[in-house]
Amino acid sequence: MAKKCAVLKNEYLQADILLDWDYRRSRYDWGGTVGQVTMKGHTFLSGERNTSGGVGLGGVGLTNVWEWQDTHLYDQTSIADFFPLPGVGLLKRTDTNPFLFTKDYPVEPFRRIEEVTEDRVSIRTLPHLCQGVAMDMEKSYHLEGKTLVVTFRVKNVGPEEIHATEFCHNFFRFDDRQIDSSYQLFFPYSIQPELRRGELIMTRDAYRLGAFDGPTESSAFWIRGWQGLSSHWMRLENQELGMSVLMEDDVPICRFYSWNNFNAFCPEVFAPIDLKPGEEVTYTRKYTFDA
Repeated sequence: MAKKCAVLKNEYLQADILLDWDYRRSRYDWGGTVGQVTMKGHTFLSGERNTSGGVGLGGVGLTNVWEWQDTHLYDQTSIADFFPLPGVGLLKRTDTNPFLFTKDYPVEPFRRIEEVTEDRVSIRTLPHLCQGVAMDMEKSYHLEGKTLVVTFRVKNVGPEEIHATEFCHNFFRFDDRQIDSSYQLFFPYSIQPELRRGELIMTRDAYRLGAFDGPTESSAFWIRGWQGLSSHWMRLENQELGMSVLMEDDVPICRFYSWNNFNAFCPEVFAPIDLKPGEEVTYTRKYTFDA
């Protein structure tokens, strides 16, 4: 199937919304992604690349991810039966091994309804009941001046409670400039990193990337310090290029993780999705660009 792209454009920004980027794997939301944002000829996003130059898990631009808070749905699924993954579809369990997000499971995708107008793109993922779980989900994109606004609506329409998270895998790369210590991420609080691999160059409320881990050519770490906030913001900038993006989330976050390599700077803020049957949540992520 050919790629389908909807373009949102105003006097400041152009955002290319990929409704289909030939993604058929079991990690990322199939319901569209932001392929690129352009401002005054400057670009802000990249595609996922691994150390060997391959596409990794297939992420592009601003790709959001849904995860269950635990693996009990998978654990209770018999081999050759299906378990649901929000944003993706029904995944088939193929062996007795533990669940791995890096593994490709066979997918029967959820059905979706796309609505594209001159100033808004909306993708609704229709509910499909599986193991007592069913979610009616909608994701929409629109521009407000220099800001790209992404709105999520999730309703629990099944008989079981839902305990999941959503985050955006932000693949940032300004003007195709390789990721190095010229990129700096700022926060409105004192950060407390828990390093897994790689090195950080820290100040009280910001970090730059130091040396990457040798075997993986990447860095990965958790950030704490946000506890108690009712909303969240962070600002990625590259002063040498004169470019930045402010990311704002109007939801009390539950985790913060950062994964980075030479190709992409990827801060990830997790939103909690805890819904009893019949409950609904709506929240937004805002990206304000400057160049």
